Amino acid sequence: MNNKIFLIKALALAAVVFFASCNNLLDVNPRQSIDSATALTTQEALEAAISAVYDRLQGLRMYGRDFVALPEALSDNGRATQKSGRLFPEYLNQPNAHFTAATWQLSYAAINQINLILDAAPRVSMPDAARNNIEGQALFLRALLYHNLARVYAYDPGAVIAQNNRGCVPLVLTPILSADQIEKPARASIDAVYDQIYKDLNDAIVKLAGVPNSRAPFYATRAAAEALYSRVALYRRDYANVIRFANDALSRGVGTFLNTAQYVPGWRTPVHPESIFELQYVAAENLGVNEALQTTYTTLLELGNRARTGGFGDLVPTAELLRLMEAEGNDVRRQLYELGTTGRGPAEIECTKFFGKNGQPNLDNIPVIRVSEVILNRAEAHAMRGEQAQALADLNRIRTRAGLPPVNLSGPELLEEILKQRRIELAFEGDRWFTLKRLGRDIVKAAPAQTLPFTDFRILAPIPVREVQANPNLQQNPGY
Repeated sequence: MNNKIFLIKALALAAVVFFASCNNLLDVNPRQSIDSATALTTQEALEAAISAVYDRLQGLRMYGRDFVALPEALSDNGRATQKSGRLFPEYLNQPNAHFTAATWQLSYAAINQINLILDAAPRVSMPDAARNNIEGQALFLRALLYHNLARVYAYDPGAVIAQNNRGCVPLVLTPILSADQIEKPARASIDAVYDQIYKDLNDAIVKLAGVPNSRAPFYATRAAAEALYSRVALYRRDYANVIRFANDALSRGVGTFLNTAQYVPGWRTPVHPESIFELQYVAAENLGVNEALQTTYTTLLELGNRARTGGFGDLVPTAELLRLMEAEGNDVRRQLYELGTTGRGPAEIECTKFFGKNGQPNLDNIPVIRVSEVILNRAEAHAMRGEQAQALADLNRIRTRAGLPPVNLSGPELLEEILKQRRIELAFEGDRWFTLKRLGRDIVKAAPAQTLPFTDFRILAPIPVREVQANPNLQQNPGY
C-alpha cells in the first residue's frame, strides 16, 4: 500500500504464529511478544496494521498470482505451455499440485493480525468514526480470508461428497501473541465457517456505513462488504441474500459498469474502473519476471509488438474458451487475447488483462471484486429462483456490453448462458475453478483429454502436512 508500515516487523511476528506451524516458523521470545502486544496502542498504529494486512494479500501465494492464476490452470480455462514448467502440474491436476502450504500459512497469519487489531481497537482512544472504519476493514478482510480458505480446502454448501467431507477450516477468532497461547482447534463445520463469514460481513457493513467512497477501491468500503456478501451467499446457495446484497453494492456508486467502447481501455488503466475492491501495487512491490500475472499470462512486453519478449506466457486460454469468445462474432472481450512472441517457444494466443499498467513490466493492480461479477452473481441467483425476467435483464446487460445480441432463454438454457458469460467475463481473474467446484461439476479438459470428476479427492487442496502433524485434531483431506 502507499503508506509503508512502521510496525510490520512486530506484528508479523505475532501474526505468523499459528496453532500448528509456529514451532517450525519462528521462535517467540518474551521481548518480541511484548513488542507485538504494545504496538497497537494508537489510531496510527492500528491504521498501519490494517495496511499491513492488505500487503499480505498482495503476495505471490495470495492474489499476486495463485488466487488469480491457479483457478484457471486447475479448471478448463487455462492451458499450461511448459515454457518455464510452471503451472503444468496444476494444469494436469496432479495430486498435490494445488494451492500450497504458503496459502494456508499466510492466510492464518493475516487472520491473526486481524484478530490482534480487533482485540486492541476498543481500548484505543480515537473518534468513533475512525474506530468503526478500522474495525469494519478488519472484519471485511477476515471474511475474505476465511471464504478463500473455505473455497480451497473444503467443499462448498450444497456441493459436498459426504464420504470425503471432513469439515471446513479451523475458526481462530482470538489473537495469539506467544506460543503458550496456541490451541489446536479442529476443522469447524462448513455451516459454522459460513455463519462466521456472514457475521463478519454484517458487522462490517454496519461499521463501514459512514466510510466515504473516496477510499475505494483500495480499502474496504460498505460497497465492498456488500459485494463480497453477494459472492459468499452465492456459494451458500442463499439466493435471496445474493440479490439483496448485489442490489445494495451496485447502488453505492463504487465502480462503473463500462460500455462496449470503454471495456478494453478499462483493462489498460492502472485502476480498473469497474473495481469495487482492488489491491494496489507500487513500484517497490513489483513481483518480477518469474511469477507475476503479466509474465504468467503473456510473453508480450508491448501490446501488438511481437519482436520483444518479456514474460513466459506459462498459461494461455484453452481452445474451448477461445471458441466460446469467437462463436457469436464480435465479442469485445476477445480483444484482450492476442498472439504472443516466439521468444519462449511457439507463439500462443495469450491473455493481456494484466500488462504492467502501473508503469513497469509485471506491475499491475489486482481487481478482487468487479461490478461485472456482482451483476453475474445476481443473474444466477434470479435464474435459480425462477425469476426469468430479472435474470435475463442482468444476462443481457453483460451480453450487450460485450457487443453480443440479447437473448430470450428460460430454464436450464438460461442458467447455462449465464454461466457461459461468467466464464468469459471473469476468465483469467481466478473464478472458473471455484465456480465449477461450487456447482459440483466435473472438470473436462481437451488437451490432453482428461476429466477430473467432482467426486475425485483432487477437488480439494491438501492441508499442509506440518499443520496436520503438529495438530492431532486437524484432519487431512482424503487422498493426501
